[in-house]
Amino acid sequence: MVMIIRPGLLAATLLSAACAAPPPPVAATIEANGACDLKVEFASIGTGIDRATLQKVDGLLSGDTGVSTIDRERWGKEGETTLCVETRTEADAARLFEAAKRIFPTTSARPISVETAAGQQFRVPTPARPTP
Repeated sequence: MVMIIRPGLLAATLLSAACAAPPPPVAATIEANGACDLKVEFASIGTGIDRATLQKVDGLLSGDTGVSTIDRERWGKEGETTLCVETRTEADAARLFEAAKRIFPTTSARPISVETAAGQQFRVPTPARPTP
């Protein structure tokens, strides 16, 4: 039996495949399904992120046996980064949450936050700005 592929059918198939929507970016997927056991976010307000604290957090996470995977999502023009950490247990996420808080500066003009899938949240306080 010989199959004949009609040019119109082939073109329609190729066209529909080409028009398919691309998959969502990783960050959107992470945000939509709450897949991070521990999420650490470094944002910027025109001055870049706190790279020194990011390096400390990287050191904490890279040497910890409770960490399964770390996805690093860069999402801004000034180095903004979100670390999405998959931990072995919920207790590991809670322990790393507390350890990350201890690494953070007491105040920062650069937004830094950490949260767990269980609902723990901490944002580094921003210094009070003088009123004019």
